[in-house]
Amino acid sequence: MANEVSKEYLLKFGIHLKSLRQSKGLSLRQLAAKCNIEHADITRYEKGEINMSFNSIVELSVGLEMTLKELMDFQL
Repeated sequence: MANEVSKEYLLKFGIHLKSLRQSKGLSLRQLAAKCNIEHADITRYEKGEINMSFNSIVELSVGLEMTLKELMDFQL
């Protein structure tokens, strides 16, 4: 059960992340360059395929120019 919930959160966060990136007019490569994360990893995050470290979440917030709270404000 917990694993299913984790997967659901990863998928929802990925949708949210993609939406934020697109709303800022950033391509995957542009965001990757701004936050020092490989664009392939960002693709996997957006698809909910892999979990990310706290450091990656911080880097994404910097790259998207928003607070951690704004980045993590998504509905399950």
